[in-house]
Amino acid sequence: MGNTYYIVRHGQTEWNILGKTQGHGNSPLTEKGLKQAEELADGISKYPIDMIFSSDLGRAVQTAEAVGKKFNIDVQVTDALREMGFGEWEGKLIPEITEKYADIYKVWRNEPHLAEIPGGESLYMIKERLQKFIDELNNKYDNKHILFVSHSITVRVLLLMMLDSDMKNIYRIKQDNTALNIVEWRSYGPVVTKMNDTSHIKGDYSLNNSALE
Repeated sequence: MGNTYYIVRHGQTEWNILGKTQGHGNSPLTEKGLKQAEELADGISKYPIDMIFSSDLGRAVQTAEAVGKKFNIDVQVTDALREMGFGEWEGKLIPEITEKYADIYKVWRNEPHLAEIPGGESLYMIKERLQKFIDELNNKYDNKHILFVSHSITVRVLLLMMLDSDMKNIYRIKQDNTALNIVEWRSYGPVVTKMNDTSHIKGDYSLNNSALE
């Protein structure tokens, strides 16, 4: 039997609320985001988590540390789980992006797998670093329960990769703040057993203005 992966998006951030594009830029968790992280920790306490890996960006680390505290597990930080780099779009609102980069934004919305954002990464670059990371973990460990804390685009790329689906389908998967996804690695490959589960959230933290969702 292979590893089981628990894949989570970070909690709500200040830039989520403002509708700013984050990428490799960082924004701290809001008060609600911190509460979401605590509720996530309570919600997944029923699972036998062995280790926790987090993106090296602050919003993910804040979320992961709340879970690590619950399990008494140290968080291991890695840039493999970073959000997609949005280059010149980072820190900008959608109207600012559409005004200056109308043609590229149109590609991003309609053919995201073909988008070349100035100074940014492509979806295939994200897939490549995630595949390398997963391969390393699967070669090193067996039958472990491993938590990832990452970001909206990165989590969706990872799920598409595990489903052997094309990157053009990035918008067909929704990922809410602190949503839980579970993937079991079996002898014949990965099996997604849970996706975008937010049943641990007790409050109403829905967002309508996150950038590039």
